[in-house]
Amino acid sequence: MGNKSFYDLDYIIEINEQRLEQYINLHQKSVDRFTTLLMVYSAFCIFLVPIIQTLFFSKEQYHWSYYCSFYLFCTLFIISIVNSIMLLSPEALYILVAPSVYYKRIRQTFETKGISSAQTDVMVKRYYITELEKAIITNRLKLNRKTSFYNRAFRFAIMACIPYLYCIWLQINSEKKVLLKKEIINNLSSFTKTNHICGGKNQNSKKSTITWSKQ
Repeated sequence: MGNKSFYDLDYIIEINEQRLEQYINLHQKSVDRFTTLLMVYSAFCIFLVPIIQTLFFSKEQYHWSYYCSFYLFCTLFIISIVNSIMLLSPEALYILVAPSVYYKRIRQTFETKGISSAQTDVMVKRYYITELEKAIITNRLKLNRKTSFYNRAFRFAIMACIPYLYCIWLQINSEKKVLLKKEIINNLSSFTKTNHICGGKNQNSKKSTITWSKQ
């Protein structure tokens, strides 16, 4: 801070303007962080369709933990999406009035009352500081809301990863079981065909032996 004093109105205006600009930049960054959530949601969509097809469009019945994990994932995922929508919802920031209001209308109001230019300058600056403080308080509250929406969306998205990974593990196991059944069926069918062919050959050889003995 150096030799700057909070009794100096120019310094108070300076730090309030800097803080207001900081809040506006942070507000924009809080919305831009949605790209991180979008990457997580994209990862969820990779195995989501196969899991739904396996659970609800196949004839087989799976373990109850598979269904519970899927419903838990859906609940957490929906909560995260709702908070993401609230994060992206348009919300107008506090806009300061035009500077001409201070150096024309308000200044002229004080000058018409016969107040000296030095006192008028101080009072106009105080009006401007009051306006800056209102903007800072309003934008800070809106920034806190946006930040809380992002934090909840990200937190529930990470929590949804646990049942989602469990569903993927069960999905992979179910696909392995299906492939194993197909291999067993194919092996049985090939074994049956082999026995049938071998049995036919043995019967033909027996018939030829009988006819040869009769001769």
